[in-house]
Amino acid sequence: MSPASLYFERRPCAALAPYVQCFWALSAQLASPPDNRVLPDGCLDILVNLSPGQRAADARPQVIGTMLSAEVVPLEPAACFVGVRFRPGGARPFLRVPLDEVTGSQLCLDNLWPSALTDGWTERLLEAPGDEARMARMEELLLRRLPSMQPDAALSHAVERIRASRGRVTVESLEATLGVGARQLERRFQTAVGLAPKVLCRIARMQHAVEWLKRTPTLPGAQLALAAGYFDQAHLVREFKALVGASPGAYARELASVGFVQFPSEEAL
Repeated sequence: MSPASLYFERRPCAALAPYVQCFWALSAQLASPPDNRVLPDGCLDILVNLSPGQRAADARPQVIGTMLSAEVVPLEPAACFVGVRFRPGGARPFLRVPLDEVTGSQLCLDNLWPSALTDGWTERLLEAPGDEARMARMEELLLRRLPSMQPDAALSHAVERIRASRGRVTVESLEATLGVGARQLERRFQTAVGLAPKVLCRIARMQHAVEWLKRTPTLPGAQLALAAGYFDQAHLVREFKALVGASPGAYARELASVGFVQFPSEEAL
């Protein structure tokens, strides 16, 4: 968590748990908050910017497609956001478009849903008294759009295997899990997750390395590479520069001074 921001997460209710990883809220607390580096996590988010002085178009709910690399996000002094983070594959039944069409992009939710379905979202969220109430209200708004279609169970199992193995699973074993060939596996992942399975594995491995850096920021690079499942230190550095936009050492120093907007606070539910 950045010293310049407060970030909270809330678990979804049972009806949304197959689709949603968490609801979240973020508010800037300092007059001049530092920028935050947001890392790819394999998830798609819908967020609403509740910061004062927003243009009407910017205050509409926004779809943040699955990220391919990190973005450094500037925060305004009074920045305030609330959002929902879908599980990999969980947004597809809600949005009903192939998710690779929005990968790496940001667009207004009105482009995917009739605007009548999102009219009043910002006003209702602003009326809620505090972060917890806003996340609960976001959940209510999403429940109104609850799809009848469940996420692809076999694909969800494959995604869970990637997460549980921290990216150390072969594409061939994922093909066996889904009972499909390489091309169909790729298509199903691109459509439902927005990423190829190999890319999701790379992201899961990077996330594991970041967890190591959070716990032991001074861990030597060779040891970090071994612990996180990379071939060697050079492989670790290449992947960090591609996905994080910084070397492991530079990122550890950034964490020490700035923090990371996606780390939940100790008060996360």
